[in-house]
Amino acid sequence: RWNDASALGQMGEPAKDAVPALIEALRDKKVLVRQIVAYALGNIGEPAVPALIKALGDESENVRWSAAGALSLIGEPAKEAVSALIKALSDESEGVRAFAALALKKIGTPEAIEAVKEYEKNR
Repeated sequence: RWNDASALGQMGEPAKDAVPALIEALRDKKVLVRQIVAYALGNIGEPAVPALIKALGDESENVRWSAAGALSLIGEPAKEAVSALIKALSDESEGVRAFAALALKKIGTPEAIEAVKEYEKNR
């Protein structure tokens, strides 16, 4: 499963028809599968944003940072994730917080930039 997700991620945007199957794979029991699926969704782009927002709430720290990292790959088209990424700036995991800040910088809305400035000031 993770090989399939990885291959789809390498295809990027042309694999957008696989987004529903990848979203389903975000429910896999194996953390590694969910991590790679998040990465694949990030490479596919904007159609994956709602699923990645949901993945920011995964029980696994590794999946949460993969989701935040995937949103950073999408950048500005992931602007609907700003609220969830701002919330992720207070995640217990330093990795999640760092990737959330990176994603917010790449999204670049005024709200996102202000949240990153506040986060960096209080670190």
